[in-house]
Amino acid sequence: MSFPVPLTDSLGRRIDYLRISVTERCDLRCAYCYPQRDSDSIPSDTFSATDVVTIAGAAVELGLRRIRLTGGEPLLRGDLEDIVERLRGIPGLQDLALTTNGQMLAGRAAALANAGLMRVNISLDSFDPDVYAAITGGGDLAAVRRGLDAALAAGLAPVKVNVVLSSPAALDRAALPAFVELVQRQPVHVRFIEAMPTCSHVGYLPAQSVLDALSSRYDLRPVVGPEGAGPARYYQLDGSVGTIGVITPISEPFCAQCNRLRVSARGELRPCLFGPAESSLLPALRGRDPTGDVLHLLEQAIAAKPRRYGDVAEPSGISSMHVIGG
Repeated sequence: MSFPVPLTDSLGRRIDYLRISVTERCDLRCAYCYPQRDSDSIPSDTFSATDVVTIAGAAVELGLRRIRLTGGEPLLRGDLEDIVERLRGIPGLQDLALTTNGQMLAGRAAALANAGLMRVNISLDSFDPDVYAAITGGGDLAAVRRGLDAALAAGLAPVKVNVVLSSPAALDRAALPAFVELVQRQPVHVRFIEAMPTCSHVGYLPAQSVLDALSSRYDLRPVVGPEGAGPARYYQLDGSVGTIGVITPISEPFCAQCNRLRVSARGELRPCLFGPAESSLLPALRGRDPTGDVLHLLEQAIAAKPRRYGDVAEPSGISSMHVIGG
């Protein structure tokens, strides 16, 4: 069976990757994800499982090959395994991944893998329990570590760990050896990510400072990243089974290689993280031809992708990341 070739935008970028935020609910309150003044109200989920499958099916029909489920915290959805299983049944879908804070992953990693999930990214900003709790608004570091082990045991691969550099104080250089130890003993890929300016109270630390600190103590060798490497640059340390990576959206933007669209938890279709929502998918999902109408909106979004995020709205004007999807 043959499938459509991914579409290219006006700049020749092949668009083959869709991130769908399935909920804006979250059990943590990370400073770089939530606004400083956050409502205590608990929103209901906008999308049904069928809505998610419709969006993904239209995307794959258009030629997109990779889907990532994000949030909020996707594991707050009790039907996530059902969504995963239904997505894996879409002919032509080649890659299905999940981004999670890991708090509930230990008890569900095996079921998600059995349902068809292929790989997972886990947020883990510090190996110090007190620092981790402060960054995340009360998160349990031990639960994340159990989730990471469960993901590896379930055969999810690659397993990536996301470390957001939310302020110069967020990652003390003394904490780096803990991440080094992790990649030395487990096939995990740790990526240090420059904080996106989605919240004005979050500081900024360039990823190069992490590389400088690591290279002063360890030998770093550039390597090809794991499957789904995306914009990260990866390095291997002598004797390590995993890798260290950096993602540099601020200091070294990678807009020229951007291959993704985003659907927010409120149904907004975004060609660019920092740009305004191109359109809402909700009317299409409630219409007579959901798949056809969503497909048309995806085509429009691909055509509307800007050259770079500096050509669109100011970053301070975008929604919080828990809505857009991390």
